[in-house]
Amino acid sequence: MGGPHTSMKFRLFWIVLAAALVLATGRRGAAQEEFPYQIFDRYMKPLVQQIGMPGLAAVILQGGRIAWKGEYGYADVDRKIPITIDTPMPVGGVTQAVTGVLVGVCIDRYRFEIDQDIRNIVPAFPVAETRIRQVLAHATGGRFQYSPSLYSTLTSVVESRGCANQTYRQATAVEVLDRLAMTRSVPGMDLGRPEGAAAREQFETTSWNRYQSVLGELALPYRIDARGRNSRSEHSSYGLDASTGLVSTASDLAKFEGELDKRNGVPLSFSTLDQMWSNARFTFSGPVNSFTLTTPTGLGWFVTTESGQRLVWTFGHLVDASSALIVKMPSKRLTLIMLANSGGLAQGYDLENANVTSSPFVKVFLRLFI
Repeated sequence: MGGPHTSMKFRLFWIVLAAALVLATGRRGAAQEEFPYQIFDRYMKPLVQQIGMPGLAAVILQGGRIAWKGEYGYADVDRKIPITIDTPMPVGGVTQAVTGVLVGVCIDRYRFEIDQDIRNIVPAFPVAETRIRQVLAHATGGRFQYSPSLYSTLTSVVESRGCANQTYRQATAVEVLDRLAMTRSVPGMDLGRPEGAAAREQFETTSWNRYQSVLGELALPYRIDARGRNSRSEHSSYGLDASTGLVSTASDLAKFEGELDKRNGVPLSFSTLDQMWSNARFTFSGPVNSFTLTTPTGLGWFVTTESGQRLVWTFGHLVDASSALIVKMPSKRLTLIMLANSGGLAQGYDLENANVTSSPFVKVFLRLFI
């Protein structure tokens, strides 16, 4: 008899099949009668229901501005509180993209050297002869391997005297959240909990009051079982580091992404942005010969190619609580941002292995907009 994994695989088969039916329609016919945004919206609701997601908030940016938004389901199922693009949720690994920007600011402002050995700043880093650039690209040990725990060591890099020279939370608040007017984002969910008392002392009362207000509207977390049924759960991660912990909304992340799309030097130069959004390359010398590694990552972002289109993307997943996915097409100045109060955007997919097209949402998005 099949267990929960068999049931999950069976359910994912139908989800992928549903996305395939969208692909089969092509961009002719119906696509000629409606805008791609309307067609995308048409397929979001059944996908959300098929996966069993309690809520999903999404936006598509075109040219740095919101061209479409989708709000499906609930932030609180029992109380029937609708989810919106202004509903705050923990974004997990999307925090890594913010870390990339913070390091980029240090490169531009202080000529911070990311090709130095990370042990110059983090002596306890577990792998010898590892450059900061390698950690940013998830390329520790001479190969690509997605490792949030290793990436979290960049917290100390951001805080170092040669970079931000302040706590990671403060740098996030000052250089990203405040600078880009992301007023419904919070540098760490623990700021609203007893264990966050020491962290709260890093902020003025006005900032803390605003954070507390936002956290009071946090979407409730839910788990999804192998049959696509959701039930209440609890958040298990509350702190903030370079790898995870940011709380934000789809609309605030749209401000973040829209500002980067402007390529006007805010919050970092276009040359540094190009490094962030280009595949990292490393040359390693072995005992016999050398080899070059090209990773499916840049600095804090995944960078892959689908149907000839370069995609820059990031994802977050807090198991049984929340998930996030951002996919950019820089050449088209087009960005999809999705946040969910369950693991439905990442659970059961292969995102950590740089396979963004494992997501049925991304399959539909790419077919309609490439």
